[in-house]
Amino acid sequence: MMTTSSYIDDISRFEPYDYIGLNVPSTTKELVLEKLNQIVTTGFTIEEFQKAMLILCLIRFVIYSIKYNPITSFKMCAIGLFSCVLWGIALNDCVGIYFPVLKFNPLLSNILDEEERFRAAAEYRAYDKVTNDMLNRLAGEGHHFEWLRPIFNLVPEQFQKLTNPLYTYITEDLLGVLKKFYKSNLRQMMPFIIYIAYVRVGKKYCPYHIRWHFTFVTLYNTFVTYIFSCVNRARIMLHGTLIAQHRFEEAEAFQLYLGAFVFAHISFIMFAMLHAIFSQYFYVPFLTYNVELHIGKRPVNSIYSGGYTAWQDDYLFYDIKFRETMRLWWGWLGRGTKQQRRTKKNKK
Repeated sequence: MMTTSSYIDDISRFEPYDYIGLNVPSTTKELVLEKLNQIVTTGFTIEEFQKAMLILCLIRFVIYSIKYNPITSFKMCAIGLFSCVLWGIALNDCVGIYFPVLKFNPLLSNILDEEERFRAAAEYRAYDKVTNDMLNRLAGEGHHFEWLRPIFNLVPEQFQKLTNPLYTYITEDLLGVLKKFYKSNLRQMMPFIIYIAYVRVGKKYCPYHIRWHFTFVTLYNTFVTYIFSCVNRARIMLHGTLIAQHRFEEAEAFQLYLGAFVFAHISFIMFAMLHAIFSQYFYVPFLTYNVELHIGKRPVNSIYSGGYTAWQDDYLFYDIKFRETMRLWWGWLGRGTKQQRRTKKNKK
């Protein structure tokens, strides 16, 4: 017969995670390798990528604080972070619209799980808010603009039959009407209004790096809706035509193409965020020239203007060669090729 002490000794021979088949890393190296393996197989979440951007911004702040001073470093990092946030908003919109298609690529699995959790939490908060609003209405509480009551009390009693319905409308319905009007008419125009006010009208007080990325994001938003609609039509074709007609081999290949396209689109926005956080620029044929036609060349004498733009060195607006516009490689971080740097040095 096994005694209690011998039973405990037998139990202590095993790790607690052995009972459920889990292998917990014990060293930092194993943790790093496991995380890299997870990223390679299932990708990473948007939250993890955003945290990585903040860490890189903090490291950059420390380096530039040593090179220059903390105030200059803060200004440079704040400019890069603001530009990165602009692309981060575009990334969140992209993931939200591509949500039904994320399952077609295994490298987007973690982003899919994150989006599912976010939507479940948002639905719970919305349900909780609606329930609280209904309870407040039944209890006669939760009205808005009640601070107008003393003003309506000044109205003579013979006219209060006309003003009381107006007061009821203002306190109970006006805020909802304003919210609905904002969502249906103004919310889509807000990025353009902010862009015009801050980048175009107030460009004197807006750094070049922010103007460049803000203009690029604005240009990107003008045509990305067509890309979203094409992907949505492709998804409808997948379910309504290929799967409905039992063309499963074609449907499987179609899913691979859709997943690859969505992954490439999300990767491009992350690529832009990575450049923005380091105050860098990137070149995309046709788009970059259009951006710089609006805001001009980078001021090379300012440390706040960011990285290099080699495509602007021999740049003539309105006299652009097609071969140059289609080039993708402009040297590391846009510094130009060896031949370009040698030509520029000889000119000096």
